[in-house]
Amino acid sequence: MTEKWSGLVKTIQKFKSSVKEELDNSNEDFHLELNGEAPLSIKGLGVRENEKSEYFVDPSDVLFWHDPTAYIDELERWENQKIIDTYSEVKDILSESDQASVFKRFVESVKRKRISPFVGAGISAPSEFPLWGDALKKITRKLEGVSKSDQGACLPALDYIEDVKNCIEDWRYLEAAQLLYENHKTHLERFVLDTFDGASTSNVGAVASLLPKLSDGCVITTNFDEVIEKAFIKENKAIEGYMHGIQSQNQFASKLIQGERCILKLHGNYSSPETYIFSKVQYDDAYGAEGLDYTKPLAKVLRQVFISHSLVFLGCSLAQDRTLDLFVDVVSSNAFDIPSHFAFLPDVENHNDKLAKEEFLGQAKIQPIWYTVALDENGAQDHSQLHRLLSFAVDCAHGKASF
Repeated sequence: MTEKWSGLVKTIQKFKSSVKEELDNSNEDFHLELNGEAPLSIKGLGVRENEKSEYFVDPSDVLFWHDPTAYIDELERWENQKIIDTYSEVKDILSESDQASVFKRFVESVKRKRISPFVGAGISAPSEFPLWGDALKKITRKLEGVSKSDQGACLPALDYIEDVKNCIEDWRYLEAAQLLYENHKTHLERFVLDTFDGASTSNVGAVASLLPKLSDGCVITTNFDEVIEKAFIKENKAIEGYMHGIQSQNQFASKLIQGERCILKLHGNYSSPETYIFSKVQYDDAYGAEGLDYTKPLAKVLRQVFISHSLVFLGCSLAQDRTLDLFVDVVSSNAFDIPSHFAFLPDVENHNDKLAKEEFLGQAKIQPIWYTVALDENGAQDHSQLHRLLSFAVDCAHGKASF
């Protein structure tokens, strides 16, 4: 190469290399499909065939550098088709299950930025945090071991453990936790701290990663871990206001009123035992001793969110508890214009059980959207359909898909 062109060529190559790296990183799948199995071949000049140099170039490079506008047009056409292909199955599921109308109402709530996610333990499971029932079983087994050791040392057995096991068996997790807390407060606090400390956990899970796209306001959770906070940080949307249990300082009230990012952790945060809510006394302080008392901190805040936002329950079993009792009480008071609320729930095979669940949730103006839970090759539950439904809702709300 002559010295005349070398400087220009180096400048162009440096610029082209940086642009190509960015394009390949951002549009890798598009390039793979556009480029096909082999690059384009360009023959150089020469008298004899074996004297001609051969140059190879990807079609994506040719299209971008020759006509950037055409490249963008093709990219957008490919992305739109990909969205159509991705969500065709989801659309069929919603249509065949007669859930298209309720799903569209949910999308409208996301679009209007009035959604407030209510997150249960199921959403933290991909981060290897236990479901609440499994966590209670684990600490109960530990305390059973302590009880047997005490008996061996001629000390009284922990008789209440059988009551705890019965509560867990009947899905009465709140009562089980209360019994454990009131009889072995230190053990339970240490167990929560050790079990839900996610300092080494970087995976927030597919569904949790969608939370910042569903809502930019208030999030409510029954979880002790910090999966939700990490999901928002990953999207550069750190949550600034928070309320742990009845500890309501830390800008929570102002952020809630202003419609900004805040989190309400109903049972407290794992790192602060003073925020835990387990015992009857603690629940009475939070909700009221003689029925619901809306001057109490949690009752007051939950009512405010319930009448001003559309809640979407994710990873929640939605069994009857103090929180659902409060929502039913607010609806039955006829004192407020209640917005629509939604719950994504694993489908129920028994028709009567499903109707009973819908009737129960209807008392709190919660509309279920049922999805199918598959089993993977190891027999583990696969909730990927939930992620596809939520992804579709997000893309519909942001104009990237239509239904």
